[in-house]
Amino acid sequence: MNASPIMSAAEIMLWSAAAGAAGMVMLMGLVDAAVSRTMAAWQLLTYMTGCSLVVMLLGGLPDALWPDGRAWLQIAQVLVAPLCAAIGSYGVSQWLYADRRDRTIRITLVVMTVSSLAGGPLCLLLAPASRLPASAALSITTMALALWLAVRAAQRGDSLAWGLAAGCLLALPAQVGLYHMALARNRPSIGLQAAVAFVALASIVLTALMIWRRSRQIRHLYQRRSPDRDPASGLFSSLAMLQKIVASQRNRRRTGGDGALMAVMLFEPGSLLAQIGHSGLNELYGELALRMRRHTGIINPAGRYYDRCFLVLFETMHSPRWLRTLSLGVAASLRQPIELTSLSGERFLVSADIGVGIIHVSKDGKNVDELVHEAQAVAAAARSMPSRAALFDPVTRQAVAAENTDLGSHWKSMRAASRTGPKSRSDRQSNFERTRPA
Repeated sequence: MNASPIMSAAEIMLWSAAAGAAGMVMLMGLVDAAVSRTMAAWQLLTYMTGCSLVVMLLGGLPDALWPDGRAWLQIAQVLVAPLCAAIGSYGVSQWLYADRRDRTIRITLVVMTVSSLAGGPLCLLLAPASRLPASAALSITTMALALWLAVRAAQRGDSLAWGLAAGCLLALPAQVGLYHMALARNRPSIGLQAAVAFVALASIVLTALMIWRRSRQIRHLYQRRSPDRDPASGLFSSLAMLQKIVASQRNRRRTGGDGALMAVMLFEPGSLLAQIGHSGLNELYGELALRMRRHTGIINPAGRYYDRCFLVLFETMHSPRWLRTLSLGVAASLRQPIELTSLSGERFLVSADIGVGIIHVSKDGKNVDELVHEAQAVAAAARSMPSRAALFDPVTRQAVAAENTDLGSHWKSMRAASRTGPKSRSDRQSNFERTRPA
């Protein structure tokens, strides 16, 4: 490994300022973690700390201030970026809800995390002159993959992923510049170093902002506050939800991929009106919406289609098995007793009479009305099933109990089945009418 060239006073001032700026970002992350006390906030702080160490160690500031520790600093330079990449890959997997939405994203992020964790220490087994170049290749490749995965997630409906992609795009030239300074025999001009420091800090700030916004979305969900949405449930309005389904289908015809539409229906809520009043019903709707969102995830748009019907759009799913898992999980959660307040002020438990229906959504020619009609019909049919969860069988064109289905792990057979059978809306409706409870 090359000996680091001596830094001038101007360079020391530049990288000291960069370290101070990174420290301010870390301080804001620490405050957010202390106030929110969420796992996401602590993960954000950990990632920002790792990124700041990458900037400082590869920028050469510790080497200039503590020349006696050069051997340990060179080892730290080899390990810090792969370790930061592993933390980032693991965090991005949770941030994108990769385990639920896309198999390619999930598998790639798992491979990135394991490779980065193992790759850093393995670089130390190489000859000293090859350690840092190997670490650089691993880190830059991981960042390039993160950029591709963020763009892939954004194309599948996650708008915040565009911001993450921008942060990764800035991080790529920053990493190239930092490794160039760490490996070169002569340091580049002060202007180029300033540009590298600025881009690196911009990447850290932008990525931190996107992570913070996702964390804020999650906190917002649990606090049930959303001034621009339905006041009882905090979900999108009917019109906004339909617009999201239209946009999703338009995007799906361009990018492909498979998703789902879930309908959750509450039956005969009026029977509780005399006991709990309208405020109690709103409390019931809010609790049902909150439980539903805990299972479906913040990234999947959810709306209140009308007073007793909720819709959830899953932009992408990596496996048909998730149709069964999600419907059964949501139904089991919503059937748990809910504590409400009666008009007399007493607290009592209510078990909601619900049905959960979920249908496969692909890039076929179905319009929004057809999709919503199918999902509602399946949810209505689920009322007569033990689990209160039903799926749309593309072969029989009828609702079947979710617990009795075995959908396999690939979408190909479901796509083929959906292209056969009755095609008109009237044919589909007549099939559903036979499955609806009286």
